[in-house]
Amino acid sequence: MNFTGRTNRVTLENDLPGLTHFFRSLLCLILLQFFCISTVTAAPKPDTKPPKIKILAPAAGYTATGPMRIVTTVKDNQGIMKVSFRVDDELVEEVYNPPYEIILNMGYWADGMIHRISAAATDNSENTALSQEIPVTVLESAYTSPFLVYPADKMIIKSRSQILLKWKNLYGAKNYTIAITKDRTFKNIALTYSVTDTFLITEPLTIGHYYWAVTSQNPAEKWSEWSIIREFSIEPPLPPELIGPKNKFYYKSTETPRLVWHQSKFASEYEVKVVTSINPDFIEYSKLTVDTFTVVSGLPEGWHQWSVRPKNKGGIYGEWCKPMEFHTNDPEVTQFVKVAAGEYTSGREKIIQKINYDFEIMKYPVTCRQYLNFMNQAFCRNAIDKNGYGHYTGDEFKPAGEYKFIDVKEKKKEIGDIFFNDEKGYFVLEDDEYQDHPIGDVSWFGANAFAKWYNLELAAEEEWEKAARGRTGFDFPWGNTIDCQNANIAGCMKRGFSASTTPVGKFNGEDETMNSPSPYGAYDMAGNVWEWTKSWYGGNFRSYRVIKGGSYHESKGVKANLESLSVWYRYWIDPQSTSGKYGSAVGFRCVLKK
Repeated sequence: MNFTGRTNRVTLENDLPGLTHFFRSLLCLILLQFFCISTVTAAPKPDTKPPKIKILAPAAGYTATGPMRIVTTVKDNQGIMKVSFRVDDELVEEVYNPPYEIILNMGYWADGMIHRISAAATDNSENTALSQEIPVTVLESAYTSPFLVYPADKMIIKSRSQILLKWKNLYGAKNYTIAITKDRTFKNIALTYSVTDTFLITEPLTIGHYYWAVTSQNPAEKWSEWSIIREFSIEPPLPPELIGPKNKFYYKSTETPRLVWHQSKFASEYEVKVVTSINPDFIEYSKLTVDTFTVVSGLPEGWHQWSVRPKNKGGIYGEWCKPMEFHTNDPEVTQFVKVAAGEYTSGREKIIQKINYDFEIMKYPVTCRQYLNFMNQAFCRNAIDKNGYGHYTGDEFKPAGEYKFIDVKEKKKEIGDIFFNDEKGYFVLEDDEYQDHPIGDVSWFGANAFAKWYNLELAAEEEWEKAARGRTGFDFPWGNTIDCQNANIAGCMKRGFSASTTPVGKFNGEDETMNSPSPYGAYDMAGNVWEWTKSWYGGNFRSYRVIKGGSYHESKGVKANLESLSVWYRYWIDPQSTSGKYGSAVGFRCVLKK
C-alpha cells in the first residue's frame, strides 16, 4: 500500500480551508485596488474666468440733478462676491447681495462737469471685471447739504447750556462735521465736532449768540456743501416773582420768616439771599434749593432784604429779582409779675375787696418800641392804615367801625411820636431816644387792639388797683408819699427842660432814684403816663373808660394833682381821645390770664 500518497492527500485536504481563506483575501485586495484606481479623477482646473457686468442705468450722457440710481446686471457661473461702484475711478460704495444697484447722491460732485460712472464685479474666485464707463453731467444745482432741524432758527434757549443740535440724514453721508461760532462769517470758529449720527449735544456754552452749520462727507471722502447757517441764543432763566412776605412785612417775634416765590419757567434751582437793609453787602443767609420757598431762622432784629435768582440745568444763573424787605423782632422784652388771688385794699376808703383768681400784669407800661412794632405788624397785615386807624368790632356804646388807634404825628412833640414814613413804607419813631419810654397818644381802641394782637387783655380797674396796691392800704405803690425820687411827676425835670416821659423802670434805686415798685413788683404805676383799663366809668360818663395812675403832668404840690397820682384815684376819658392833657399822656399795660 502506498501510504505516502495518501498521507499527502490527507495533508492537502487538511490544508484546503486555509488556502481558500488566503486566496479570498488576495482577491479582495486586488479588487479594492482596482476600484480605488478606477474612481480617482483628475483635480479641477482653477476658475480664472471673470464675471460679466454691465451698467443698465443711467444711460450715457445722463444729467444728474441730485440722487441717481445706478443699476447693473452681473453674471458668473461660480457666484458673485461683491459689486463695487466708482465715480471718476474712486470707490464710493460696495454691494454684497443682489440686486446690485445703489442710489448715489451726486450732490458731492455738483460742479457742472462730466463725471465717469463705473462698476466692478468680483466673483467668489476673486476674479474681477469692469463695466463700461458711463459719462454723466452733474449740474451745480445738484449740490446738497444737511438740513438743520433743531434748534429752530433764532431760538432763545434759557433752560440749559449744553445744546442739542439735530439735522436730517443726508443720503450717502458717512459722517458730519459741525461748526459753531459767535460770528456769522465763521472766521473765528469756536467749536467743531465730527460725528456719524445726525445729532449731538454740545459741551456747556456760555451766555451769548451763536451760529452753526453742518457739512457731510461720503465714503469717497467728498464733502457736501455747508448747510444754511442758523442762529440760537443762550440766555439766563428769568428771575422769579417774589410772593411773600409782601414788601415791608413786619414779623412778630414769635414768627419765623417763610420766603416764597413763583416758579421760574426755565429754572431747575434757586439761590436765595438775605442781607441787611443797611448794608446789602453783608449776607445773613444764603441757600441753593429746588423748592420755591425757604424758612429763615436766627436773624437778628432789624430790616432785611431778600432776593432770589434762578439757575438752569446747565448751571447758568439768571439775574437777581428785585429785592423786598421784611423786619424781624427779637423776643419781646415784656416782663410780667404775678398777682396772686386774694384780698386787696380798694378806694380812698380802703375797703377790703377780693379777686378770686391769679393773673399776671406787665412789669412796665407798653413802650414806644413795643407799640411801634405792633403798628408795623398790623399795617403790613392791613389791620391798621397809615393814618393810625384800625377796626373795632363794637360794644354796647360804640358801633363796629374804624377808629383811631394812635395819633400819628408829623412833627415831634413833647412825647415819643410815631409817624408814617412814605418813602420807607412803614411807621417809624421820630426819635429813637424814646424807644424805652411809655407809649402816649394812644386811644383806648389802640390799647385794646395791641392787647388782642398778642392774646392779652387790658387790666380791669380792680386788677390794676390790686397790682398797684395789694393790701397795704398805701396811697402810692411804695407808700403814702411821693417825690421826684419815686416817680416821673411835674416839677421834677431839670430847669430848661420840658416835661416829658422817662424810660420805664427808671425808679429802681439807681441814678439818684428810690426803688419804687408796687407790692407785686410792677413799676411806673404812679406818674409818667396814665394807663387805660377796660372798665367803664359809669354814672354820667358810663360810655367812658377808666384811666389810672396819673402822669408826668401831675404835681405833688397841688392836692388835685396829688390825688390823681394815687392808686385809688379813678378818672374817666373818652375812649377815642388821643390828644390834650388826658390824651397825649395816656398809655397802658396788659394782663395775662391763664
